[in-house]
Amino acid sequence: MASASVSEWLCEPCKEDGNEIKARTQCYECHDFLCEPCSNHHLRSKISKDHHLIELVQFIQKSTSKNESSTSKPTSTSVNEDELASDFLETVTLTEDTVLYHGAQVAVESTSVKSKQEKRTTSKQDDPRRLKASKCQEFSVKRPEDEKKVNVKGVLCVSDNVVVVDKDNKTLKLFDNNGTYLSFTELKASTWGITCVCDSMFATCGTSNTVYLWTVRGQTIVSEDVSYHVDHWSHGIHYNGTYYCVLHQLDNAITILDRQGRQVRKIIMKEACGKKFKFGWDIHMDSDTNNIYVPCYYEDGVLCMTIEGQALWFTPLSRAWGITEIQGTLCAVNVFEHCLHLITKDGENVRKLLCVEDLGGKPYYVCYGQDDRLNVTYCARDDKYGMISVYYVT
Repeated sequence: MASASVSEWLCEPCKEDGNEIKARTQCYECHDFLCEPCSNHHLRSKISKDHHLIELVQFIQKSTSKNESSTSKPTSTSVNEDELASDFLETVTLTEDTVLYHGAQVAVESTSVKSKQEKRTTSKQDDPRRLKASKCQEFSVKRPEDEKKVNVKGVLCVSDNVVVVDKDNKTLKLFDNNGTYLSFTELKASTWGITCVCDSMFATCGTSNTVYLWTVRGQTIVSEDVSYHVDHWSHGIHYNGTYYCVLHQLDNAITILDRQGRQVRKIIMKEACGKKFKFGWDIHMDSDTNNIYVPCYYEDGVLCMTIEGQALWFTPLSRAWGITEIQGTLCAVNVFEHCLHLITKDGENVRKLLCVEDLGGKPYYVCYGQDDRLNVTYCARDDKYGMISVYYVT
């Protein structure tokens, strides 16, 4: 990891918001300096929950005590922490030996952290056949107050709750992990997509040409009064920790936004790939490579492309619709055969995770999240519309 200087010892997420907050940790994987609240969010986020944080102050004090013990110079009885940090961080190089995980310091060899992560990632990505799904519950997302038939266009696990997008009733519905209904929030426009941003925050998109941010607080959903403009109606969205990837099904295009909502790139499918693939209604973006995975409903398959829009592979899959990631492996919905398929990030269609006998209906959207739970929603024209089936994946 790079040497840290005093000028860098500020929380980077807060600094991006215009606030200068002193950092308490540094993430070993993404190198970001974080204050205490941002550190807690970082370790609870789905994307970064397995990252390792370096506790800057403890490392500074430890190093300072070593330096003091090796010199005969008298020391002051009161030590200013900021001065120690200032002197020390001018020259400190952070290494694996200072890694802390969830606040508990661990002694590691120089390559042990990387090797363990590589081994864990390899085992998940190279052996998707080991994954098994067992049903643990099922609950209805209908409310007596619903004026129209429930039409679920997205489901999300966030902050120990489940958020459901009901497009036709123009509501966001909040449930706990046991399927107990908590509350709803009315929407001004039809909403088609939903994605997790961090611990309790999520984003939605739809017919208003806008990406909205929301937060789950207690048993309610609260608008963050923050929105990002996109050029056209949006039918799918995914945030990978760095970029928002917004799908425009009608225009067969994708908009890439940075974490502040600034447009980075617009991918026009016809111009980028020179192919006739037509996008479906869901999208997923890899957190490591930024590769984009799009179910192509009309072309019967899943397309993988780079963030620049270059097509990498296309895997046939009848009437591909929803898509999520389960422990390093893609999980895509096959609407025609009423099943869920496991696909590697290299494009190999491995096998069915759940088939029609397991599901009992026509699946549409899927979301893998907290506690290894896979949430499955069903088509509005299916007998199981308005239901969510929850499977425990091991």
